[in-house]
Amino acid sequence: MDEELLSNEEMAALLPEIPADEAGKEREKRRRIVPYNFRRPDRLSKEQVRSLYMLHDLFAHSLSSSLPLFLRTASEVNLISVEQQSYGDYMRGLADPTTIFSVAANSLRGVFAIELNTSIALSIVDRMLGGEGQAVTELRAATDLELNIIEGFLKIVTDNYSEAWKPLVEFETEFIGSETHPKLVQILAPNEVVVTIVYQLQIGDAQGLMSICLPVVMFESVIEKFSQSAQTSNDKTSPEATNFLLKTISGVRFAVSTELEKVPAAVSDLMALAVGDVLRTNHSIAKPVNIGIGGLVKFHGRLASLDQKLVVQITEEKDHKFSKAVV
Repeated sequence: MDEELLSNEEMAALLPEIPADEAGKEREKRRRIVPYNFRRPDRLSKEQVRSLYMLHDLFAHSLSSSLPLFLRTASEVNLISVEQQSYGDYMRGLADPTTIFSVAANSLRGVFAIELNTSIALSIVDRMLGGEGQAVTELRAATDLELNIIEGFLKIVTDNYSEAWKPLVEFETEFIGSETHPKLVQILAPNEVVVTIVYQLQIGDAQGLMSICLPVVMFESVIEKFSQSAQTSNDKTSPEATNFLLKTISGVRFAVSTELEKVPAAVSDLMALAVGDVLRTNHSIAKPVNIGIGGLVKFHGRLASLDQKLVVQITEEKDHKFSKAVV
């Protein structure tokens, strides 16, 4: 039979009509859908990446203090970026030749990489051998002897790195390999997610980049500690601790003072002051005065008299109006 069971009009009558506003919402929902690459998923949230940035920024400050003592010259380490990418993309972005070391971390049960570009690596070798450590113009691969010398420098780096991680997890590092060609370093599958941390090193007159390739699978056991929500839930203060804190500080005394407008005076007039002299101020009796607590202005008030004593009546606290006397 070639005849259609239902015509187009009959099919349209059977289907529920979608209101215009709901149809618009559906189109908007489809526009918000973004492609997701399951071979390169983002394993860390923005909050966790931000926490990693703060940790590695502190590491940069610590290393900036340690290197001048070791290299006997002015040194500075500045964090440039912290980002997620695949291990293959990280390796493709490295120069060839370069200087890259594989480092094992026992507690984290994994291997990460530290890379120094050739210019700064050879300059460090020159300084550690007694030279001036000037910037290198001829880029070449480091020799085996030079790699051993650079490993001594990186030992200072890994010691500071372990110290930076200590609030979250304690681990010891061990160098398990070194190469000058990135393609020969295979610590992960190319599609595995890593966190790439890039630093700029300034050692004497020489300048170059250092990067740390940190596989996400290494710190999955401590990844929850990077979550701000987890930190918030763990840092909640109990009511008993709050009451104890309030009880402890309730006896602390603060100085409460009232200030009038300052009056300029010549040194000769100040030297001539004597008991019984009257100082005239420019402060009108109707003008509010500032009331400070612990040296900080918290209220405004006006001068008044109470039980034959000069007092200040509080009239304003920011936007809140009320009256209270301060003797």
